[in-house]
Amino acid sequence: MKTNYSQFFIVPVRVACHEMRGNLFVLLVLLIISGCATVKDTVVLVQDADGKVGQLTVTTRGGAKTLTVPNTMVEVTGFGKSPSDPKKIDQTRIDSLFTDSIKALPLEPVRFLLYFLNNSTKLTTESKPLIPEILSLVDKRDFYEISIIGHTDTTGDDEYDMRLSSARSEAVRDVLLSHGIRSGQMELRYYGKRDPVIPTGDNVREPRNRRVEVVVK
Repeated sequence: MKTNYSQFFIVPVRVACHEMRGNLFVLLVLLIISGCATVKDTVVLVQDADGKVGQLTVTTRGGAKTLTVPNTMVEVTGFGKSPSDPKKIDQTRIDSLFTDSIKALPLEPVRFLLYFLNNSTKLTTESKPLIPEILSLVDKRDFYEISIIGHTDTTGDDEYDMRLSSARSEAVRDVLLSHGIRSGQMELRYYGKRDPVIPTGDNVREPRNRRVEVVVK
């Protein structure tokens, strides 16, 4: 019997997603078998760009099955029937079934950490080469949004550190503006010393907390 496949994102099953270590990446496909009344839903769990995997539960009136391992799948042939037992699916078949869907997915966000000299809005020597990397990444995207988030260490008081973290995020924005990045595509936030990557006591110089996070989405 000849089989034809049509791909959709709407499926008549309940899918519960639980994030475990990172972003959950799920592929759904509706397979319609030509010449038959059978409609088959295939749900596949794959890892995200960072290699992290979530947890996925597919529930019908007939039962539920949970996927926790990347490149595993369940199939549903009727809303009153239980999903099949999870089984492995090779990458070649994933690519074949989900070519159009994968192409339509948004690109993964990319995060950069830019570090600053003490009590300054000047980048460290090690962080300066990241600016061309950010620009190169943006140039490869048809659409982009950039979050610029400023931070400080704990050497100043709250008011001063808020101003400094704001000035750092503005300094990065201005560098990107000077290279043609549109201001409307950039969002600025700043937290002073309230969100340290390395927790410390007050009045502690910690170079890793003197940073701006740049997230390209």
